[in-house]
Amino acid sequence: MKRVFLIMLIIILLLTGCTTSDSNRTLTADNITIFYGCSSYAMFGADQRIVDNLLNQFNSLSFERTAQTIGLLTAFHVSFSYKGKGVNSFWVDKNGVFWLDGKTECFKVSSGDLNYQYIKAVYEDSKNISARPAAQGHVRVNSYEL
Repeated sequence: MKRVFLIMLIIILLLTGCTTSDSNRTLTADNITIFYGCSSYAMFGADQRIVDNLLNQFNSLSFERTAQTIGLLTAFHVSFSYKGKGVNSFWVDKNGVFWLDGKTECFKVSSGDLNYQYIKAVYEDSKNISARPAAQGHVRVNSYEL
């Protein structure tokens, strides 16, 4: 009887998904790097508020494969790190086509939202050395502050 119970318990645990999938994994990061298309400029580091905002947006996403191809000329490569080690990265183009964590398979968002214009504003604002609004956590997108 104990053996049957143990086997049933193992089967139930396997079927209920006691293993975690990457899509449900919540990331933690303390730094970010953003590259854009073929530009030679890259943004290294940002205020923790910006890192958290982008990370929360990314953590909320679920993906599905798509036949669309990514447009590398309009794609941002966003890389998250924690304590100096890379934890995840993605590419996203202006049409919302993604490459995830170093793979070149194309995905679209099936649920959640990631604001491409916010990434663009953070990247562009980081170029402004004198004002540095991105480094202070203030980014204006479509005339509202994020």
